[in-house]
Amino acid sequence: MVHGIRSGPEVWDPLCRLIAQDEKLAFAEPLQFRYATGVRRLHPLRVFPTVDTVADSFKEYLATEAGEFTQLMLVTHSQGGLVAQRFLARALADGEGRRLARIRRLVMLACPNNGSELLLSLRRNVLGLGHPQERDLRPLNDQVNATLRTVLRDVVHATAVSDRTCPILVNAYAGESDRVVRAASAQSVFPDSAALPGDHSTILKAKDAGHRTFTTLRRLLLTVPGAALAHAPEATRTPELSSLQRTVTNTFSGGRAYGPVIQGDTVHVSFPSVPHFQRPPGDLDADKSGNDDSSGNGHNDWEN
Repeated sequence: MVHGIRSGPEVWDPLCRLIAQDEKLAFAEPLQFRYATGVRRLHPLRVFPTVDTVADSFKEYLATEAGEFTQLMLVTHSQGGLVAQRFLARALADGEGRRLARIRRLVMLACPNNGSELLLSLRRNVLGLGHPQERDLRPLNDQVNATLRTVLRDVVHATAVSDRTCPILVNAYAGESDRVVRAASAQSVFPDSAALPGDHSTILKAKDAGHRTFTTLRRLLLTVPGAALAHAPEATRTPELSSLQRTVTNTFSGGRAYGPVIQGDTVHVSFPSVPHFQRPPGDLDADKSGNDDSSGNGHNDWEN
């Protein structure tokens, strides 16, 4: 979980409590990333980090605090979505796409993908001139736009894991009443986008299990590929395929394809043969030469 500007990990507390109370989400362990942000300089000898620096800090956080987890879902609020996207883009630029494979989904709540125009001049005065994080919140920011293009091309529309690509599910949500980040910016060009109740801050304040932000996160957690399954009772699990197993198409004698069969080597399935006259009328795939194995040998072979 990645918070936004002028915020902190505590904003996730309501959602974390609801996750902890839900038996079906017992497999999920929330981790709350913190980074330096605020409205004034921390110290004469200190500065607020840029989004690039925060993204690098997030990289180390995932490698250390989240290092033991094999499946991750990133959940962000506001500027936190820009941090997560910058982290992904920088990792892909460094050829570390394969290391991102454990990230199964990115959820962005009220992320200013196209900037925030609300009180732009006042925001500059409040945050201070030259605030490194405020620059990424401005509309038409070149670096934000370049990051967005990278994420769309090499994450959202990626088809395989490689050094420079890694397909990750991305969901972008706008707040129904949000004047800070408009829906057009929060949803941007992401194909999986929608809206949730609340404004820029109350979108996170889920008071009960019926709050739609929680029910949405719950659904997304339960549909992360393999996340809930990995922690399901042993009797309910479906055995995973080994590296030697593959999907092949088998055909019945006579040339009809009967769909994929999971196997490690050649498989022969025996069953009582079906006489030729029992085939449906007009079955054009029937072997007109009469070689339909209705000789009464009691079996038919499925062939690779």
